[in-house]
Amino acid sequence: MQLANISDRKVAVREYKNSTATSDKRLTFKEFGQAFELEIGSAEHRAEFSRYCASRNAEAVAFVEKARSNGLSLSNSVETVDKAGNLVGVRIAFTKAKTPAVKAPKLKQDDILKSLASLPKAELEALLAKLS
Repeated sequence: MQLANISDRKVAVREYKNSTATSDKRLTFKEFGQAFELEIGSAEHRAEFSRYCASRNAEAVAFVEKARSNGLSLSNSVETVDKAGNLVGVRIAFTKAKTPAVKAPKLKQDDILKSLASLPKAELEALLAKLS
């Protein structure tokens, strides 16, 4: 799980096999303090939480840049909020750009003969010499 800043909000990002990244709930300030048994609101708690957010944000930024460098582009982003309006989670989806297949036209024997007939005699002899 990695965190990224999106519109001044911390967003957790998780990578999946199908090249889609989606978010997960990050630890809130209080949850972080409880998880690491820190005194809620103390200077140590604030400093550790700040480092936690900064490191997760750096990992998430690296992940997003890696996705972009691999040809993925952001296709969808959906925020989930609780009843109080607090951000609970964000889903970010990436897709791989699709390039249409270019089909080369198939040459018919008549077309080949017509193009060969329009060549000067010297070029035609040189071409035949290469083929034999």
